[in-house]
Amino acid sequence: MRPWSVYAASATGAAHLERHIPCQDAWSIRRPVGRLIAAVCDGAGSARYSEVGAQTVSRLFTRRLAALAMPEDLPIEQVRPAAVQILTDIRRSLSERAMEQRCEPGEFASTLVAVWIGEQAGYIFHLGDGIAVIETAQGESVISQPENGEYANQTWFLTSDQWEAHLRITPVNAPIGKVILLSDGVQPFAMNKACDALYAPFIEPVLRYLRQVSEEEGSAALQSTLADPRTHRITGDDKTLLICLRDA
Repeated sequence: MRPWSVYAASATGAAHLERHIPCQDAWSIRRPVGRLIAAVCDGAGSARYSEVGAQTVSRLFTRRLAALAMPEDLPIEQVRPAAVQILTDIRRSLSERAMEQRCEPGEFASTLVAVWIGEQAGYIFHLGDGIAVIETAQGESVISQPENGEYANQTWFLTSDQWEAHLRITPVNAPIGKVILLSDGVQPFAMNKACDALYAPFIEPVLRYLRQVSEEEGSAALQSTLADPRTHRITGDDKTLLICLRDA
């Protein structure tokens, strides 16, 4: 298989621009030989330091997962404890940061949607909202949908008390050629209404363009698209879109 091409961007939502609040989304990628590890995190809008939380979770999760000597055929019963240990360590880092800031760990609240992809298989790691879409080399799609609470704007964060019970890990037992991760700010125009498929009129032209340009050009184009004032009519939320493509 050829190496992965990665295109990614985040844009501050209209609601945060009006209030001079920084973007509370973050993303991170790592590409060790034969692997792809990527994450998108969305900080809680009500949390004081959520942008720091999102940056910390995305960076540390991909770093730790990349360092894990995990074979592709590792059963899910062994993958989950490894992921839980990594996230427990990250929670501890956030708690230490909270002590330094003299605040509660919840002020660093962040979701997580991430992938670990090998040559013949992969895993999706999901806590809270956001969406992961994986397409296998045979054209089959696997979608990890957002999990919300009792209300539409409620979700689960790594700093939540019941975070471990809401951590979802989905194995994909096939070669993978496409990965799309997005925060919930992109969902209204990148997914269909049922949230069970990508919205073709939006994503197909994007994918066609990305396959023709460099990572730098493609990421810049995604940035312009996400920051376009026309998106403000659809959502006021921060927006992150990460697209990874690999041709056989």
